[in-house]
Amino acid sequence: MKRRFRSLALSLSALSIMASPLLGTSLTRAEKAETAEANTASPIHHTVVIFQENRSFDNYFGTYPYALGFQALPQTPQDVRNFNYVTGSVTRDAYGRVYNPDANGNPVYPWHDAGKAAIQETDVNHGYNPMISMVNGGKMDMFYMVNHNSGKPTDTNDKGLLSMSYFDYNEVPAYWQYAQHYALADNYFQPVYGPSTPGALYLVAAQSGNGGQADSNTNPNARITGDPSPKNGPFGGDSTNGLKYNLIYPNIGDRLTATNQSWAWYAGGWDAAKNDPASGEAKAYSPHHNPFQYFQNYEDGKNNNNLKDYNSFTKDIQNGNLPAVSFIKAGYGDDEHPGTGNQSTPSAEEFTVNTINQIMNSPYWKDTAIIVTYDESGGFYDHVAPPTITPNADSLQGDGPRIPALVISPYAKQNYVSHVQYDHSSILKFLEWNYHLPALNGKDAGANNMLDMFDFEHPNLLPYMYNDGELTGSSSNGTPVNVRLNNALLGVSHVGEAPFIDAKGNVMVPLDDFARSINGYVTQTQNNRVLLETTEKQIEWKLHGNNAFVDGKPVHLETNVWEGPAGITYIPLKSAVDILGWSMSTEGNIVTVISKY
Repeated sequence: MKRRFRSLALSLSALSIMASPLLGTSLTRAEKAETAEANTASPIHHTVVIFQENRSFDNYFGTYPYALGFQALPQTPQDVRNFNYVTGSVTRDAYGRVYNPDANGNPVYPWHDAGKAAIQETDVNHGYNPMISMVNGGKMDMFYMVNHNSGKPTDTNDKGLLSMSYFDYNEVPAYWQYAQHYALADNYFQPVYGPSTPGALYLVAAQSGNGGQADSNTNPNARITGDPSPKNGPFGGDSTNGLKYNLIYPNIGDRLTATNQSWAWYAGGWDAAKNDPASGEAKAYSPHHNPFQYFQNYEDGKNNNNLKDYNSFTKDIQNGNLPAVSFIKAGYGDDEHPGTGNQSTPSAEEFTVNTINQIMNSPYWKDTAIIVTYDESGGFYDHVAPPTITPNADSLQGDGPRIPALVISPYAKQNYVSHVQYDHSSILKFLEWNYHLPALNGKDAGANNMLDMFDFEHPNLLPYMYNDGELTGSSSNGTPVNVRLNNALLGVSHVGEAPFIDAKGNVMVPLDDFARSINGYVTQTQNNRVLLETTEKQIEWKLHGNNAFVDGKPVHLETNVWEGPAGITYIPLKSAVDILGWSMSTEGNIVTVISKY
């Protein structure tokens, strides 16, 4: 099989302008990125883990790939473990629909929180023991009652009802689009029951405190089931309450440091919390979301160069200093945690999109794997019973409910859903495999690697640039126009090279952007032709001509394929739509293309 790399339809002049409008591109930065590559087991030299807050799989993907107004791309998997997938002893009605009973035995079904109206104000219960009760031995039928009973009279919304809510494409469009273009895991569980801190500690150490010790905030190595303050660092060291967590067992940072491999934990509000803790900016930082603050190796500024502010992430990309392994932790308001002032607002999804776009717009994209997941399920309903795991090194119970996980990379499988069982220790297993590191303990040693979500033989270096705005991009080639493919604006990955309407009224789109939006591959062939391979057709476009070959048969186009001054190849959109058998409509400056499914 041939290896497909970033479109050869781009000329050298085009490559010189592929910079982000925010970052710019320099040869020095590209060279630094090249020389920073590690001796890895795969083509992945940089791994970025975006670690958000408090979402179950069903809360975001319970109806995927079905939603009102959503049209899935061709070849979208049908075997997703959504609400229609029901096994085992999970509580369901006579029609197979999952639900939770209320106090009178009446069914409370999962419901669509359209527009996120309810989630804005109230958090739900996600404590260690309450979450065990919600799962109820695999019946998954106590989310409503546990949360309903934990509510307060002053709550605006019933926590029980809120725990049964879900979003779909209309509320979290970027994540659904990433699932359409990259790899989604539908069998990924939180590794331990409970709230944020245990989940964060499992991400970096595969355990939350030491087993065999009683829960105690005064024991520096006791197991951790809640969200205590750490001993060290910003907002830590609350000695008045006897909080002394100061863990000494190894974590992934220790392993990377010991092998001279770069890494960083980037957290929103970190600098302000250290330097001006009374400031408004410092309120974005949460110490119990930073697992490294709990470890003795990071006490009083030791190894502090590995703990950074999120703003340093942008600078490190700009300056060619992105570490081999990066953990990204958004500050309050951007981390998708529900509750007043810190909810899953559009800005929270934008944080993830902006972080991903910075990587895609840099030389690092070609060898980076981005993993987007969540610390824990937040107390939100999920209908798939978690596996029962042999007690971990900390003797805590797990796994807990499912959480979303996406792999976004040139090497991620496209429009793919993995059913392999994962949890946070699977991320550790991937890091240990890829960067040649020893396991931390039996938990990560026995975990499934995330390799099912990758295809290292057939990369698609064209980035899918999600665009959630409605502003027309700029174009010097004609009248710029918005193009929507199914539900999302066509990404514009080249500055000043938006789709446009030419003098004859033809809508012309950049071949690269069109191809990536439909999960196609672009390669240059002989005789000045460019090949677009889709899941349905092979289309060979003749540059500067009005003909193409579709699966080897000649086809006449409505106008010429065109190469702009910057070397970007444009194709007539109407011809592409007709060849694929799709539909196209125009309203104002918006052109909508609907694919077959």
